[in-house]
Amino acid sequence: MSEDQETNNPAAGAPGASGASSGPPSSSPQPQAFNVQLPPINVEALAKTPWVLGAASILIGLVLYWAGSIVSAFEHDAGYDARERIVHILGAGNAAWAVAVLLAVALLVLGSTGEGKPAATTSFVYQMLMLAAALITVSSAINAVIELTRIGSSFDFALYSFLEYLAGVPIAGAAAFWAWRQHPVALPGQAKPS
Repeated sequence: MSEDQETNNPAAGAPGASGASSGPPSSSPQPQAFNVQLPPINVEALAKTPWVLGAASILIGLVLYWAGSIVSAFEHDAGYDARERIVHILGAGNAAWAVAVLLAVALLVLGSTGEGKPAATTSFVYQMLMLAAALITVSSAINAVIELTRIGSSFDFALYSFLEYLAGVPIAGAAAFWAWRQHPVALPGQAKPS
């Protein structure tokens, strides 16, 4: 009977299988899973970390600007072709927003240099900045390619617009990489290293 009980409950005899880790914590931090769920906000803790508020306000501004870009893409003006609508939908894909997101990442990194494990709100802002920077990188590249399609009608304007949008790619890419290096996360579908 005791053999059956051990067979039905394999965790009973296994050391360290009780759910809590019995060994010493790993010396290298493991990446957290990517999570877009808003954590509980501690107002008192945020008051002591103005860099988190600054980075979060840049994110909020980006979301509001992007929402406005999407709304403006569906205006029914004459002569508004598909290219114009796509450029408007990807409106935040430019160098100005890339610099803003890079600044937000710098605020978090420099502000939380002496801290140990980041708070839940800080982790959330890091993840959202990484996502925003990645979206801006892709949007900037798409906008740059779209502007190249206008090269037949106006070479100078197409080249200028191409380079202007392309400028956002390395800046936003650096922001995404910096945010990921500072606060590594396992991306959706990526197995967490053991």
